[in-house]
Amino acid sequence: MKNKLSTLSIIVLSLVLVIHLKAQESETIYSELQTGNVKFLKLSGIVKSYEGDPIKGAVILIPEIGKSSESDGTGAFEFLAIPPGKYHLEVFADGYMDFISDVFSLEGSNKPFKITLLKKLSEEIVVTATRTKKLYAEVPVRTEVITARDIEQMQASQLAESLALTTGVRVESNCQNCNFTQVRINGMEGKYSQILIDSSPIFSSMIGVYGLEQIPAEMLNRIEVVKGGGSALYGGNAVAGVINVLTKEPMENGTWLKLHQEFTLGEPLTNFGFRSSLVSKDLNTKAFLFANYKNRQPVDISGDDISEIGKIRSTNFGVNFFRNFSEINGKLKLSFFRITEDRRGGNKFDLPPHEADIAEAIDSDLNSLSADWNHYITRRLYYNFSASYVDADRKSYYGSQQDPDAYGTTKNPVLFLNGQMNYQTGGHVISTGLQYKGEKIKDEALGYGRVINDHYRELGFFLQDDIKFNKTFFLLAGLRLTKHSLIENYIFNPRMSLLVNLVKDLSWRTSFSTGFRAPQVFDEDLHITQVGGEGVIIENSPDLKEESSYSLSTGLDYGREFGNNTLQLSIEGFYTLLEDTFVLQKKRV
Repeated sequence: MKNKLSTLSIIVLSLVLVIHLKAQESETIYSELQTGNVKFLKLSGIVKSYEGDPIKGAVILIPEIGKSSESDGTGAFEFLAIPPGKYHLEVFADGYMDFISDVFSLEGSNKPFKITLLKKLSEEIVVTATRTKKLYAEVPVRTEVITARDIEQMQASQLAESLALTTGVRVESNCQNCNFTQVRINGMEGKYSQILIDSSPIFSSMIGVYGLEQIPAEMLNRIEVVKGGGSALYGGNAVAGVINVLTKEPMENGTWLKLHQEFTLGEPLTNFGFRSSLVSKDLNTKAFLFANYKNRQPVDISGDDISEIGKIRSTNFGVNFFRNFSEINGKLKLSFFRITEDRRGGNKFDLPPHEADIAEAIDSDLNSLSADWNHYITRRLYYNFSASYVDADRKSYYGSQQDPDAYGTTKNPVLFLNGQMNYQTGGHVISTGLQYKGEKIKDEALGYGRVINDHYRELGFFLQDDIKFNKTFFLLAGLRLTKHSLIENYIFNPRMSLLVNLVKDLSWRTSFSTGFRAPQVFDEDLHITQVGGEGVIIENSPDLKEESSYSLSTGLDYGREFGNNTLQLSIEGFYTLLEDTFVLQKKRV
């Protein structure tokens, strides 16, 4: 008992001593402040989003002395006449998660603070469903957002790796030798999804085969994955959903370099990345440059002298240019990128492909040029016009048993034009527009007598109403009328999506959509038969109809921020009915 009392007495005396010392320290500081012996200090910093955009109007607090400041248009803030001591900062901004810094000592000169805020889930801005900027919390179409921060945390080097952890999305490899990948949304094959670059569907069926691994992380700013065909803005092949790759618009000057090196069973992979941003003082002229070099050596995991991971050497570069015309409320964006890749799987990599026992070699060269113009005529009336062109060339070899006839070439230019007018009245945003997509495919394997030379044209008209009834109910309803050059009749597709915000952190989304997939005669899976020494040509049956789809999806989303952490839970269900599906049958001679 005495020992317990002694221990308690020591604890009490210690607490009294600490309180006395703290009080004495406070009296000393107060006395020095009164007599002018304390040298007051300045504390400054800048507040930005993770994407690098300055945050205006953020409130910065120093709780220990009850002082506050507010960031200006450049995100900068400062405190004057702060006495030396230990403090911490608390930062609050609309649409961003609260920030609390670690405790720091303010003594003498201090470097400016750099504070990065993360957007709240409900305040995330998305554009894919309507091609207009909307809050995530007000978009009826189910959308998964992969931010630049997510891509960086995954240490992804290209698009396929960036999609790997997305709910309802699966990236899979469909060939051991050439390692071509496809992405499945809601379990459906890759041919039922559209891949967009800045909202333009320039990825054809051929480009999309290896494109998932060819788009470097340096090119990515964010990715939006729309599940299902709930938006009327997208035509053929958007049955399972849409993957929209959005490129970077810089907000400050800066240059970043990345060098990534790894080894698999002793075989190296080298990835070098470069990004640079140039921004004028008035923020009206901007440029973003990127480049990437990748070199991966083949890896034989099973020890059978055949690669499981193929050889890749690629060089990618591009530039985005932006110009704001503030006097007329217009904005111009010009983009260019080039992707070259040499990919090979099989064995005997030191020999030409036709001298190997088995080889799948693809030499790709892809050039893309696009222009995008946005103009606000009035606050309620605005329009967008965009044009994108991709020229894709590919030389390939798919063969075994040293087959000299297995060489082929493919040319696949794609042109996309889009015009969209938006009018806002009350709780409605009414969008209407025309879209044209032209694609040529010339695929030749002369050793097998295979020549494909086709030209597809698709013209689409859409009308869509984005309705906000109140903070609880949102409806996206639209229809699309499409004429495809290989289909005699017009294709009519109504679509509708509903969002109900049940409570503050819980929402329910449901969509119904109809869609289609047009017939074509190019199928990348044919390379499997060609490796076996068999050349196959696809011919469409006379009067072939489109493949039709009817999709229903529904789900609950729960999202809440806890300090600097986010909890998100989703329950989804989906059902798709396909009619008149395309089936390959051997032609009777």
